Amino acid sequence: MSTHAVLEWRDGLPYSTAFDDVYFSVSPDHPQHGLAETRFVFLQHNQLQQRWQQLATDRPSHFVIVETGFGSGLNFLAALQLWQQTAPPHAHLHFVSVEIAPFTLQDLQTAHAHFPELADVSQALCQQYRLLQPGINQIELPAFSTSLTLHIGDSTQILPQLNLKADAWFLDGFAPAKNPQMWQPYLFECMARCAHNGSTFATFTSAGLVKRGLQSAGFAVNKTRGFGHKREMLYGHWPETSQAPHLKPPRIAVIGAGIAGCSSAWFLANLGCKVEVFERAATIASGASGNPRGMLYPRLNAEKPLNDQLAWRSYSFSLRHYANLDLGNDGFQVCGLVQLGGSPRELKRVQKVATRYADLGLLQKLDAEQASVQAGVSLAHDSLFFEQGAWVNPNSACTRMLDHKNISLHVNHEVTSLVKQASAWQLQMNDAKLSEQFDAVIVCNAAEANKLLPDSGMWLNPVRGQMGMIAAQPSMSMLKTILCGDGYLTPQHNGQHAMGATFAPGDHGTDIREEDNIGNLDMVSRLSADFNDAKNTEITFARASLRCGSPDYLPYVGPILNGLKLHVAPIEKHTDLPSPQGLYVHVAHGSKGLLTAPFCAAILARRLLTDFGYSLPQLTEDTFWHGLHPQRHLFKQLGWQSLTQPFSDKVPT
Repeated sequence: MSTHAVLEWRDGLPYSTAFDDVYFSVSPDHPQHGLAETRFVFLQHNQLQQRWQQLATDRPSHFVIVETGFGSGLNFLAALQLWQQTAPPHAHLHFVSVEIAPFTLQDLQTAHAHFPELADVSQALCQQYRLLQPGINQIELPAFSTSLTLHIGDSTQILPQLNLKADAWFLDGFAPAKNPQMWQPYLFECMARCAHNGSTFATFTSAGLVKRGLQSAGFAVNKTRGFGHKREMLYGHWPETSQAPHLKPPRIAVIGAGIAGCSSAWFLANLGCKVEVFERAATIASGASGNPRGMLYPRLNAEKPLNDQLAWRSYSFSLRHYANLDLGNDGFQVCGLVQLGGSPRELKRVQKVATRYADLGLLQKLDAEQASVQAGVSLAHDSLFFEQGAWVNPNSACTRMLDHKNISLHVNHEVTSLVKQASAWQLQMNDAKLSEQFDAVIVCNAAEANKLLPDSGMWLNPVRGQMGMIAAQPSMSMLKTILCGDGYLTPQHNGQHAMGATFAPGDHGTDIREEDNIGNLDMVSRLSADFNDAKNTEITFARASLRCGSPDYLPYVGPILNGLKLHVAPIEKHTDLPSPQGLYVHVAHGSKGLLTAPFCAAILARRLLTDFGYSLPQLTEDTFWHGLHPQRHLFKQLGWQSLTQPFSDKVPT
């Protein structure tokens, strides 16, 4: 992104040029002064060590911290280190922070160098700290059982929309005298709305307007001595009114072990849920997720805002996700990707996308000569270059995600129907047996979903695609990046290039066809003048599968609500829809499932747990979530027009 913090380094310390204030202080007599202050103000006065040591050891638990001003990330690192040292193994830390102008990665690393004892946690953060976008950025640190939800934007717009229950607040940011815009009633109103029994806060300031604002919102406020030369600071809590219930994570069944099902299981398991995955085939990733390589890049069009935001949010999220899985060089490689403007229509799209999304920092527009330099082969067209473009082995990713202590896999188990029993669900199997009861079911079996959900209103379009592998060719030896035109070609890896894929809507066949092999080779020959002899290349491997899409090219993600056709009065707001009944769907990613499925799975995991009483940080705005509703076409059929276009085309700022 283009709007990062503009820093001025004075004696090695980062100062904000916008607020003329230091992010943290260091004393010559106390080199770890800034870290010590963080520990004193935010960790000690929120009583985090004692509270974390008292978390349940026999069941999953969640602890939510909200911070105003991420800055250098020092508060997060200090909390993460303490969490690692004191929290029980079943607990999950959710750290939510708001920042209008984040540090660049280089500035972040320079700032962290002041605190060598935080090197381990700093490295974990910095490995994931990339491709940040306006809006909500999710950084998962599964090795620490921690999620960082970083909101990039103006706190006056973000905090009024925040919907969670905070266990502790870090009121940081610059001093009220330097940054009065933040210390306004909307902040204290948000804190009160997000408070629950025992919520605490701490802040370095003792300014009267802060004290009065907290008290008027309902917090009990205490004043005590500050750290170092700061005379006083504030801390306090939300008064307890009743005992909070102990929630039990729902037991969940996932139907389908492709990329959508495995991703759904993974993110729910990381949040403490027990998940059982049912796959009708003998192996996982047997459908469209079974190709040896799949491309990761956002195909943007600058015309459909929700589709574009899903693409670039998924791109940022999924690149971090696959890197986190540690798949090795044979499972995941970032090699860059060049998307060619090889036809008048594609060239026009390249130009529109480059103009609209230049500030996101995801792509560069290159002329033919520049694109040729990046790719290493001759290219004849203006192009988009995605420096972080990558390929992934879907089977490796699915295998890694299912290798989780909270996930059980059942292959050769075809689910033929879903049976509702009181508040639970059972699965009818192909052997006529019923499964045990589940609190929730997520249907992730692509085009087969309509057999289990015949009244959902989903339109699922199967699309046949055939890809292939060819032995490394001398003419392609200089290729450094993935090339995408009418299809794709990867740089050689282990002596092979991957190419594909054909696109045949409505074709249900998965047989290998020679005409598709020829078509893929012809596509490769058109990518570069260097590949003119590609038509004669021997294909060493080919595979055909069915991809499942929707009419609007958006996936179906969310709850299936039964009985909607029986409603007499029209429904005008999503909040007026019936409550979720424990039945969810996650399908129809088309050819972009490797990109969009992990992000949608992470969104779904948080929303599902919210339906079961958890108040966790969400990864998208409500309008974005509503735009993916699996029954959006049914809403249109029923005439509920206000539900069909909930998403604003405004790019977050």
